[in-house]
Amino acid sequence: MRLIILLIVVVTLLWLLKRLFSDDPAPEQLKSGEPENMRQCKYCGVHVPESTILVAKDEPYCCQEHADLDQH
Repeated sequence: MRLIILLIVVVTLLWLLKRLFSDDPAPEQLKSGEPENMRQCKYCGVHVPESTILVAKDEPYCCQEHADLDQH
């Protein structure tokens, strides 16, 4: 019985430490529960969050590769 309780305590502590020190890629705006604007990639048409959009020559792109391909 002691082993099961000890195991539960250890797993809980590890879970709490992981949550405390994990790198959350979500922007602060999303953490507050507010929706984020989406932008459409000029090259492929995929909609991505405005915080991750890449702007090249005043045009939105989902990644550097698409920005480069559209400039040629």
